[in-house]
Amino acid sequence: MKKRFKSRSKFSIILFKTIFLLIIVVFSFGLVFKLLYSRINIDINNTTYLNYLVNDALGNYNLGDLTSLNSTEFLLKYSLGLEKTHNLVSHEVFSQIESPQEEVINEEPLVYIYNSHQTEEYKTAFLESFNINNTVLIASYILKEYLGDLGINAIVEENKVSDILDSNGWKYGYSYKAARELLEKKYNENPSLRFFIDLHRDSGPYNTSTTEFDGKRYARLLFVVGLEHSNYAENLAQAEILNEKIKAINVSLTRGIMQKKGSGVNGIYNQDFSKYTFLIEVGAQDNTIEEINNTLKVLAKVLFEYITEVENA
Repeated sequence: MKKRFKSRSKFSIILFKTIFLLIIVVFSFGLVFKLLYSRINIDINNTTYLNYLVNDALGNYNLGDLTSLNSTEFLLKYSLGLEKTHNLVSHEVFSQIESPQEEVINEEPLVYIYNSHQTEEYKTAFLESFNINNTVLIASYILKEYLGDLGINAIVEENKVSDILDSNGWKYGYSYKAARELLEKKYNENPSLRFFIDLHRDSGPYNTSTTEFDGKRYARLLFVVGLEHSNYAENLAQAEILNEKIKAINVSLTRGIMQKKGSGVNGIYNQDFSKYTFLIEVGAQDNTIEEINNTLKVLAKVLFEYITEVENA
């Protein structure tokens, strides 16, 4: 009995020491982690966030890590380099689009990107504390960056549509009229502008606004053409060209072209300004910025091909 009792007592002592040592190790790691992490200066704003988005699609970062800026994983990966990052955008998609043999080099801007509804938001789950929202305006800057990488100079409208509405005493329903003022002003300042893209996001179920192929998720595109002006057929023809180019990459990436007229809709969408004025819905309210990002890189490639053809015609 005494031997058995001594054996159990010895085992208890060993177990206690082991647990005590584990506690010391965990506590020590926590102190070391806190010391190391306090030396990392993380400043997230609209500019750095945009850089993360664009660089991520090029395979340099994992955008998902932004959701855990205070995590051990983030410290280990980007401070100590213990894990190799991966791409969020499928390379297979772009193998279907010929790489540009010659870049369109234009010092003067060709493309004007704006948002008649600037406050339309995508899914935002983790950046509220940084005062950053995933809006269509962020999407506009992403598209501008990708077009710039291909040699196409684009301008994003930074002025607020809401300011135009307020100054004229207009309600939200006059957003297209307010955006028209900004469009005309920007064109007068930059007469080289030829292509005008009004980026929006739709409202609807996630399974309608999203597609998946080659193991990646993409926000689906929808082209909107207003039929209530005399030259709408020209706008429709240009939208059909872009839509077919998107379908050639993957038919599920586009929801097609919506033709709108009648009561309750604008019916023009400023497309009477030029036959190269496009209203493009990119995803919907439940799409993540990663999905938007994936799609915009594809759209930039398609726009490059399209603009090159138009300019060389």
